[in-house]
Amino acid sequence: MKKTSPTRSRDRALQSLYEADLAELSIDEILENNEQKSNEYYISLVEGVLNKKDKLDSIILQNTNRKISDIDPIERNILRIAILELSDSSMDQTILISEGIRMAKKYGSIEGYKFVNAVLDKYLKLKAQ
Repeated sequence: MKKTSPTRSRDRALQSLYEADLAELSIDEILENNEQKSNEYYISLVEGVLNKKDKLDSIILQNTNRKISDIDPIERNILRIAILELSDSSMDQTILISEGIRMAKKYGSIEGYKFVNAVLDKYLKLKAQ
């Protein structure tokens, strides 16, 4: 089986989480008919975000003055993925922030990447204290 890159796994996870947000789907419903169901990194991101959504949203709220419901669903899920990875990963933080910004530029609103960058930057500064 061909190994999927973390970048592609993040993109697929973002798409699935966006769909789950809009249609209020469970983890099982997302994975049921998904071609990525054998991709371990994708599954860990989707399950991690959905299982820790309240905690991730709480972290987002601590680092912005917007309500969760006021944040664009794409940017909201980018932040969830990035914060999950930043809190659970041994990966380089700069790479993870760059990935969040890349996804926001590719999938988010025109200025969305600036918001994502600001929230993640603030999160890391608070985390480092």
